[in-house]
Amino acid sequence: MTIGVFNALMIAVFFLLGFTIGLIPPVLVFMPAILAVPGGIIFMLMLAKAPLRGSFVISGALLGLFFLNMAPAGIFGLSILGGGILGELVFNWLGREKFAAAVGGFICYMLGFAVGEGFPLVFMKEAYLAQEATKGAEQLAILEQCLALMNPAMFAVVCLTTVLTAYAGCVWGRRLLRTHFTKAGIA
Repeated sequence: MTIGVFNALMIAVFFLLGFTIGLIPPVLVFMPAILAVPGGIIFMLMLAKAPLRGSFVISGALLGLFFLNMAPAGIFGLSILGGGILGELVFNWLGREKFAAAVGGFICYMLGFAVGEGFPLVFMKEAYLAQEATKGAEQLAILEQCLALMNPAMFAVVCLTTVLTAYAGCVWGRRLLRTHFTKAGIA
C-alpha cells in the first residue's frame, strides 16, 4: 500500500463521518476530535507501511485541498496544510522511529484541522455566513447553530479534546498494528 491509498482512505472516512453525523451542529463543532480517533488508526498504519519523509506534509496538502473551500479565505485547508508541515517537523525532531514522534506529529496534524474548523467559527463569523448563504438554507441553518455554540473558550475545549482523542487514536492504532495487522502480514 502506498501513502496515496492511506490518504484516500482517511479522506473517505473523514467525509463519510462529516456528511452523516456532522449534520448535527454540536457534533460538527467537535468533528476534529471525533475524526482524530479513526485518523490516528489510519495514520499509525500508514507510518508503519509507508515510512516516507514528508508523510505529514503530503497528507496535510491532500486533505487541505479537499477542505480549501469550506471556510472563508481557504483558512480551513491552509490550516490543515500548516498542521501537516508542523507535524512533519515534530516527527523528524523527536525521532522518526519513536512512537512519541508519530503521536506528536499526528497531534499537530489534527490541531491544524481543529484550528482550521474553529478559527473561522469564532473570528470570521460574518464572512462565514456570507459564504454559506450562497449554498442554501439548510447549510446556513447548521452554520448559524455552530456559530452560536462557538466562542474562544469552546474553541480551546475543541482543540484540547482533539489533542486527547488524537493521542487515543494513535494508541489504538498501535495496538491494532501489534495485535491484528502484524499477524495478518499487513504491517
